[in-house]
Amino acid sequence: MNIKIFASAALIASFATTTVATAQSSYKMGFTLGSNYSSLRSDLYTTSSGRLSPTAGFSINLGFGDRFELNPEIMFVQKGATAQVVAFNPENEPSLRTYDFHYNSFEAGMFAGYQPIESVPVRLQAGGFFGTHFHNLDRSQKYLYVGDYKNIVNATQVTLLNESLSGIDFGPAFGISAGTGQFNVSARYYLGARNLYKNLAFAPEGHNIRTSSIRVALTYFFKSKSTMD
Repeated sequence: MNIKIFASAALIASFATTTVATAQSSYKMGFTLGSNYSSLRSDLYTTSSGRLSPTAGFSINLGFGDRFELNPEIMFVQKGATAQVVAFNPENEPSLRTYDFHYNSFEAGMFAGYQPIESVPVRLQAGGFFGTHFHNLDRSQKYLYVGDYKNIVNATQVTLLNESLSGIDFGPAFGISAGTGQFNVSARYYLGARNLYKNLAFAPEGHNIRTSSIRVALTYFFKSKSTMD
């Protein structure tokens, strides 16, 4: 299922790229490497830290004149956060622990860029992303709970929330990019708009789990061509 979703997203990105190809004045493509700091927002748990991890993918840059650009990309990203959980003990007070909600994602993004000052190669970017998540989380820690950190009756086993991180996500993203020629650096903020709690089957309604990320990446363009030549 995840592979089919990712393939569809890649096809959409490819179609969009082809559609505007006749209007661009230049294009280049290359590999992107960077780091991603992600987190999770939920009413069921608080996070003690986000997840800092590498990211890699493929990027295309379509130039329209000297100041406009379109930047489609496909990335593999490791995401997640460390949540505060509780272990209940009949003979002692509940003890606080942590649980790593770590997962992986394939993302297709599309960003439009504008260079406000012609002589300064810094562009403002805005766009969106579509991702599909998958994970390999430990299901054995059923003694850990979230939701209610004081009363086990109202608490939720943390492992029951693992499947929230298997499905799709999407949302807006914005940031800046800088560089000319073969190298380009970008810094963006990604805000997940989908409630990942809805990925859970037969779960009580009324809760939410959403994502956010800050990403810094460097792209090396190995092919560049101007249609004005």
